[in-house]
Amino acid sequence: MTVRRRVVLLSIGLVLAVVALAVIMALPPAAQVVPADASDHSVRGAFHIHSDRSDGSGSIDAIAAAAARAGLAFIIVTDHGDGTRVPDPPSYRHGVLVIDAVELSTTGGHVAALGLPATPYPFAGTPADVIEDVHRLGGFAIATHPGSPRASLQWRDWAVDFDGLEWMNADSEWRDELWGALGRTLLTYAFRGPETLASLLDRPDSVIARWDAAGRDRRVVGLAGADAHARLGFRQRTDPDVSAVHVPLPGYDASFRAFSNHVELDHPSSGDAIADAAGVVEAIRDGRLFTVIDGLASPGSFTFTGASGNHAVTIGGRLILDGPAALRAHIAAPPHTTMTLFRDGQRYREFQAADLDADVSGQPGVYRIEATIAGAPGQPPIPWVMSNPIYVGISHAIPVRSVTAVRDYARIQPVALDQPEVEMGPGCTSEISVAKGSGTVAITWRYALAGGAPAGQFAALRIPVTGLDLSEFTLARARVAADRPMRAWMQLRAPVGNVERWGSTFYADSEERLIELPLDAYAPIGEPSSVRAPLDKVESILIVVDTLNTLPGKGGTMRVTLLDLARQGRR
Repeated sequence: MTVRRRVVLLSIGLVLAVVALAVIMALPPAAQVVPADASDHSVRGAFHIHSDRSDGSGSIDAIAAAAARAGLAFIIVTDHGDGTRVPDPPSYRHGVLVIDAVELSTTGGHVAALGLPATPYPFAGTPADVIEDVHRLGGFAIATHPGSPRASLQWRDWAVDFDGLEWMNADSEWRDELWGALGRTLLTYAFRGPETLASLLDRPDSVIARWDAAGRDRRVVGLAGADAHARLGFRQRTDPDVSAVHVPLPGYDASFRAFSNHVELDHPSSGDAIADAAGVVEAIRDGRLFTVIDGLASPGSFTFTGASGNHAVTIGGRLILDGPAALRAHIAAPPHTTMTLFRDGQRYREFQAADLDADVSGQPGVYRIEATIAGAPGQPPIPWVMSNPIYVGISHAIPVRSVTAVRDYARIQPVALDQPEVEMGPGCTSEISVAKGSGTVAITWRYALAGGAPAGQFAALRIPVTGLDLSEFTLARARVAADRPMRAWMQLRAPVGNVERWGSTFYADSEERLIELPLDAYAPIGEPSSVRAPLDKVESILIVVDTLNTLPGKGGTMRVTLLDLARQGRR
């Protein structure tokens, strides 16, 4: 062997030794193993998963197989869509219960809808409109990745009545890491994938504070979202990501082993996929779940209960105060684990023991538990166990967005319906007929959008409001009925700039109803010169159907029997 060859081999060996040493030094600690859940009714699963039906890299079957290898009992797939796809029925694959859901896009972030059937029209628009539509069909709306560093993903509307939120989203947590941490990830991922992913997690303080604040007004269920795609694009420019060049990282296997949601069922799984899926979704709706970071320690046994007088509840429940009240928890955990009881988002008590027993007599509030392990990663450290709350002495009533008129008006100004006009895009149809009776006018509007891919198709019914100053009013009202369930725009148009528009959407179906839309809630369409409509300059009110909530090639009929402007307040 030549001297030169020896030098080359020694150099290669030295490089390999240095790399091996770097990997060993960078490796996160192996996940600790603690006793499993004692309850036969507790099942572990993953929520927020994308398959190759949208922007994930794996088939549903391959994803279920990965979940089985990770020891999960269920997965909830949330491919991107508009709700019109018929969801797959629940099924068992590789012993894993597969539940099909959908992630919807709104103007204020994304929302995952559970228990939603195929929708009669595309669900899109403002968060309030989308969630109202989800609730109308009996679905459960979860705000996703609220802490994302990407503005296009981040949930931004905290005033609407979402039912749950992701207290942690893996994709958001991994995106906000520095390059140094991501470099260590590349070194150690192949050797300890779940632990490596867990090492990138931080406690998302701002999101948890939002969750705590929302919980004072209504029950808001907290989940951990895997947001698993197994698809890392190099030049992601769209949302969802459809970039052609990507690698299947982080993989489904590692994502499912990094953390899981533990759901407390009313009864053990039966093997009937439809019944078992209903049980899982019902438990999530009730907040009967907690999250475990399995990349730190797995799987973890945890119970959280409350009692007062003859009343007793478990995690997610509402405890009626009937004399002395106590909250109790038990955890099977590694040494030096701390359980912290939070009340209304503030630290209430800390316990460095396997059992928590707290007297909360006469102290209504929203109570939840975080368990932390010594040496947990993150700044601040990620909780090992995160519970949903028990609501002590609080009875929530989720407000329902009204679609009926407020009867107390200081002024009502009818808008004439006898001179309507129509507008439409190329290939679209927009026709009207006007029926006049004794002092009444009814417009029947027939519309259809041109087929093909969405490309700005629209049809509009235009009603002039010349001579009226809309700044004197607070509401636009209309009595409408449609031949099918639908959502349409009511738009205001003003001859400023290049003729600008502002709009708000409403729901209509075969039942004639009076809808009212506050004029200050009309949002800009396109890029007008002002965020708010210049109400004193509005010349037309339009009812518009476009591809936001109607598929190309679809049409229908709407009947309008009243349009007026109103100002709320006493006469």
